[in-house]
Amino acid sequence: MILYFDNLITNIPLNPGVYTKLDEIRDSCAAYSTKDRYDVTLYTLASYAEFDWDGVVIVYEFGEDMIKRKKEFEKFVKNLWPKAHIFYGRSDNQKKFQERLKFINSLKSDWIFYAGNNDHPFVASNKKIFDQCLKKAQALSKKHKFVSVTYSHFWETYNMSKKGAAYREFMPMRPKILEETKDYFVCLFHEIYGHTIQIFNKNLMNFMVFSEDLGDQTFRKIEEITWHDKLKHKKIDQVTIVPKEVICDHFDGYNHTKKSPFPVPIEIFPPLFIPNGFFENKIKIRFGYEDYKEGWVNINPFKKKFRFQDTKNGTDLKTFIEDLPLFWKAHISKIDVNPELDNRLIEKKRLEILQAMRNPYAPIKEKSFGYRLKYKIVAGNYLPYFLKKSFRNNNVVKKIRRKFFSNLKKDFSE
Repeated sequence: MILYFDNLITNIPLNPGVYTKLDEIRDSCAAYSTKDRYDVTLYTLASYAEFDWDGVVIVYEFGEDMIKRKKEFEKFVKNLWPKAHIFYGRSDNQKKFQERLKFINSLKSDWIFYAGNNDHPFVASNKKIFDQCLKKAQALSKKHKFVSVTYSHFWETYNMSKKGAAYREFMPMRPKILEETKDYFVCLFHEIYGHTIQIFNKNLMNFMVFSEDLGDQTFRKIEEITWHDKLKHKKIDQVTIVPKEVICDHFDGYNHTKKSPFPVPIEIFPPLFIPNGFFENKIKIRFGYEDYKEGWVNINPFKKKFRFQDTKNGTDLKTFIEDLPLFWKAHISKIDVNPELDNRLIEKKRLEILQAMRNPYAPIKEKSFGYRLKYKIVAGNYLPYFLKKSFRNNNVVKKIRRKFFSNLKKDFSE
């Protein structure tokens, strides 16, 4: 598998004002204060060092605010992968992507881990599900020409693939479920599903980049190429593997869903942060304590709120020692676990949290009735949308509506 990282790195936002809620969280407490995109990029790349790549291609560009760190950045990359191929100048049109892909085609391996974002670190505690998904994709590629594996935005891809999930109703491209196991879904799309957060086989990525001539139009990611009118409705059969557990995660969380019909609750999917002492290999983990200790990563899945929600009684993380990111392990210097914890309660809580991640709109016992009402099926205006959709497609309602507007038009004309 080939790592293909292609990004502009800058602290200057492309769309100012979009992440105001996130800025409030980052400013609320020290644990979540990470904002520097340079550090986020290093953190993300460090997480990818857990994989055994057949080749590493790093294409990057710095904004004016970071240009002085070019040499430092390339040294960091070479420390991770001495044989990495580094190119300065991010791809921002079709021709540049074609040049990069021609080079990638010369490398061994038929699989490309496309990192078109600099902030989706590998956060799983092991590579088991990842390996299973890739193995399944490799087997399917013997029968199917275009194959991919999703690796991030877990909640969206999981619910896109789950039969009966309310979110699935909103998908403009609703995949057919070919197979489901305890670890993944196998989905079939009849159009290109080109979102950046995927591993593509070379056939699929080459099709996305080379099948049409789109001139000099600006494209910052390969997915933007697939949104072009010449490609977005092109009929193909793409098989996509969707894992049932988190592999990578967006550093800024699901803030991008806040105005969507399904805003993902921050109580279940908070943004990520870089733990204190990560780059110095001095992370200190403190698990299961009621009080909060500065300078440590405080973890307590039994707490009701995060630190950014409650600076007095909140916790940094609601997870478990065994679920910490695999790449943290080499950076941890101390782990302090509360000896009074009941392991049976821990396992029960672990299952509750996993279920909430898969369906955050289901009732959560420790929350109030108002919270359950807010995040059940009526969440994000789904019920009004569902009713509206049902009425819109009902023939009787169509006739009544036409009659009503016809009479209304007569009244105004008289």
